Amino acid sequence: MIICSTDTGIYLKWREEQKPIEKKISFNKFQPYFYIKTTDISSVPKSVYIRDRHGSLNAKLFYENVEKTSLEKELLTKVTWKPSRPEYSRKISKIFVNKNIDTYEADVAYHYRYAVDEITKIESSPLRKWYWDMEWMQGGEHDEAITCISVHDSFLNDTKLFYWFPKDSDIDMSNKYPNQHSTEKEMLEDYINFLLECNPDMLISWFGWKFDLPKLLARLVHNKIDARQLSPVFQVSGVSWKGSSPSINVKRTESSSPISQPIKGRICFSLDLAFERQWNDAQKGTLPSMALDYISETVLGDKKLVSEKFPDKNEFFKRAWLEDTETYLEYAIKDTDLLVRIDNENYTTESVLALQRLLKAPVDACFYASNMGGIYFMRNANWIVKTGNKNTERRNYDGAMVYNPLSENTNGLHIGVAAFDYKSLYPSMMVARNISWETKSTEPTEFKINIKTPKDFSEISEHEIVYFKTDKLGLLPKAVLELQELRNSYKVKMKDALDKEEYNKWNSNQMAVKRLMASFYGVLAYQGFSWADVDLAASITASAREAIREAAFIVRNL
Repeated sequence: MIICSTDTGIYLKWREEQKPIEKKISFNKFQPYFYIKTTDISSVPKSVYIRDRHGSLNAKLFYENVEKTSLEKELLTKVTWKPSRPEYSRKISKIFVNKNIDTYEADVAYHYRYAVDEITKIESSPLRKWYWDMEWMQGGEHDEAITCISVHDSFLNDTKLFYWFPKDSDIDMSNKYPNQHSTEKEMLEDYINFLLECNPDMLISWFGWKFDLPKLLARLVHNKIDARQLSPVFQVSGVSWKGSSPSINVKRTESSSPISQPIKGRICFSLDLAFERQWNDAQKGTLPSMALDYISETVLGDKKLVSEKFPDKNEFFKRAWLEDTETYLEYAIKDTDLLVRIDNENYTTESVLALQRLLKAPVDACFYASNMGGIYFMRNANWIVKTGNKNTERRNYDGAMVYNPLSENTNGLHIGVAAFDYKSLYPSMMVARNISWETKSTEPTEFKINIKTPKDFSEISEHEIVYFKTDKLGLLPKAVLELQELRNSYKVKMKDALDKEEYNKWNSNQMAVKRLMASFYGVLAYQGFSWADVDLAASITASAREAIREAAFIVRNL
């Protein structure tokens, strides 16, 4: 499912029996909002002066009593504004903070806010995937021009190549590859027409966010083609059309992150990032390179095509287009083929989509711990969290425990070595010590955690102790227990799978649950984030260190 915010509101797209269903919700139908404490209502303004890309105006503020409370059980009031633009949220919140008025959930992205409030389920119907790659000239008369674009459509299960040669080249490859053109502009227009015809949901690339997409947008603008056509809502970040000429903010497009969604209404999917996360989650070791050539050889036992005429890559990209044409075009097709095979072999995109269904959130929320955990806790907490403050003073605390070898003599090959490992150590500590925001106590309880590792046996100061109540199960341990049960059910289905496809499906689901649980500690440790709590993070690492020390003591005394 596609969930994104646009200049006019929320855009939704999903599929039923491969047919696209679209829905648009305006800002007025789903208003952005945040909260303040009800006790602060007497000192709030009725309007605020806003200055943004739309100009200057006075935004009128509205206050509504709601049955919501903070973690401290304080009643909250809902704040909305007219014009109802989401980007005003942080601006208005800052004005309130400058008046010593705390705000709550003012830093929640608008499409995340909509997902939490309105999305109750995401179906598992297949999305239309476009795997794409392109090449461009590096030097010479046609320097920087895109020479070819290769696209594999998952619904057609077919790869198409769009390419061109100068009119004076006399090269004709149309018998083998039909979509030949005589100018870059004609090729790009043909490519866009095919995109509009297929209406793909996902644009999947390898480092495309860093190289291919900024280049594509720049060349569309160069050829005076409206790049906004790439978007079903006619909105592409950094691209505008003023008068008769397009323009592009090059800095904005080239500095995009791997999770940014510049083409509104389509998921720009960074397969490299998703694969790397998947590899790390499976604990397969450190990847020395994320280059497509290396990854395809590691995963598939296959590599990029090599030109016998131009084995040097620099020479290949300068000359092969017109001097080793068939190899050059096959190279482009092979790159796209490798993307498809890597994804199919590892179920990479489907793993992320499984996490999306679990979170009931936009796909871009499925890459970073703060987004994953934040959305999950917003859905499940019975309190509203205070707006994060990136200027919060950072606190250092003791992290993981690593035992160094006792001496250099321990290096080398050893026989009869046993390995001990804790299953989900950090989540287990959350459950064992009932570590959670609402269970943290200022008064002594039976759960007393020393968050500092003592260097001697001297008395520990009181500020290095954190207490947790035990009378009620906290949000964190409750979430861990529920997710562990869900993960175990998926593992049973994996075991009973009748074929590889079914196995991959349930494996993706259990890995999605694992990733979500793994994000919980990151949420706590990400200082300045709304759900961060150093006391909780430090208590988890301290409990883990204690567990490791106990295991080491037992082993040493066997």
